Amino acid sequence: MSHPSTKNRRLFGATIAAAVLVLTAAGLTSPSWASAGHGRPAGASTHAKKAPAAKHHGHRIISPEVIHTGKAPTGYEVTFRYDDPTATSVRLRGEWFLSSPAATTTTSSEGRLPTQWRPGDFPIANPNQGAAPNWPVVDMTQDKATGVWSYTTPLPSGTFTYGFYVDCTSAAPALSGCTELSDPANPPWNTSGSVEPTSQVYVPSDPRFGTLDLSWQSPRTRTHGRLLDVSYPDAQSTSPVGTHPLAVYLPPGYSQRRHAPYPVLVLSHGGGGNEVDWSTQGAAGAILDNLIGSRKIAPMVVVMTNFNNLGTCTGQDVSCYDTDLRNYVLPYVQAHFNVSDDPAQRAFAGLSAGAARANYLLFHDTGLFGYYASWSIGNRNVPADSDPLWSNPALHQLLGLQVGGGLFDSITVPSITAFETSLTGHGVPFTTDMVLGGHEWYTWRQLLYNFLTTVAFKPAGTP
Repeated sequence: MSHPSTKNRRLFGATIAAAVLVLTAAGLTSPSWASAGHGRPAGASTHAKKAPAAKHHGHRIISPEVIHTGKAPTGYEVTFRYDDPTATSVRLRGEWFLSSPAATTTTSSEGRLPTQWRPGDFPIANPNQGAAPNWPVVDMTQDKATGVWSYTTPLPSGTFTYGFYVDCTSAAPALSGCTELSDPANPPWNTSGSVEPTSQVYVPSDPRFGTLDLSWQSPRTRTHGRLLDVSYPDAQSTSPVGTHPLAVYLPPGYSQRRHAPYPVLVLSHGGGGNEVDWSTQGAAGAILDNLIGSRKIAPMVVVMTNFNNLGTCTGQDVSCYDTDLRNYVLPYVQAHFNVSDDPAQRAFAGLSAGAARANYLLFHDTGLFGYYASWSIGNRNVPADSDPLWSNPALHQLLGLQVGGGLFDSITVPSITAFETSLTGHGVPFTTDMVLGGHEWYTWRQLLYNFLTTVAFKPAGTP
């Protein structure tokens, strides 16, 4: 089982946190990558927004504000703020219930709050019931003088998703009938296509308290790629009709004239998601920036698709997605970006329902990609052992196949085992990557890191 690097980068994390807060306090304007209309790198506003913060009655709203306290339990605390003087209540939902491996199963977890964090804890919903929104919901406190609502909590290291609920009286955790709102001071990077209704915050590690070094998720303040949101012509798309959205990551220093075309990674979201999931909740841009910047991977273009509203395919039938990739997505990407058309320079990874699409491609359009990753789905869209699809010689010629998920994923752990048994029985080479986590982004960020550093674009047998 592989894991992200945990080398000590305390100075790096603390310096980045301080730098972002200083830039924010100075009120500096957004850098060129934002003003040029290409969006921010994923996670760029996770400490506090770099552009001038929202103002109300002469005061500035800094949210989230990450402070290195050097105090237990984690060494860091975060203050979230929401400016709405007319609201009668504001609630905050954050993905930070915690549990220890020893006390977690595929159906249960401890549900500790960050104030109760202990070394070894990891984020996982409570109750641990698949994709249910079982995360803590707290009431924020209003400053009557300013009208600003706030909530402060310690947090361990890593990337956390959060959102606000204004005047919502429904019971937690479902908050039925209420609309989740992103942080106005830390909004999603894009304003067209699909827009993420949440925000993210990155918290550095203070190793004195035993938090993990997850600086490979941290937003880079200098060398970073660009995120673009684009629409491509798609005769199959039913909403919007005739076009469909993509999110595209271009690596630092991307050149349309580079002699060697870039490898391309296609990422798929899961059920209920869209093309911006990976670049927001998944922190994919920040992860790519750090891996490329540390030369752990080569620069690549990443294409994040939207599998919703593609023709007449429903339920288990995901053939429309295969058609969309082959006939519309890849031709568009090849025409507009400097990417390779060689399958050996293409990789595909999907999570949950996106992994069902990975499995379909793996067996029905094997040669479209040289590398595949199927996360948190298992044997869905996998042929029966007697199916002649297993005799396809291309399955044995793949450059890399990774099957994985969270060790405590209530949805997919048994079916992942069944998939691996079938692959082994038919002699199809693959690697397994099961990490601490459930059916959530904490798991998928780790799996992306591991896939990129150990499988994708590496010849078979390469260490």
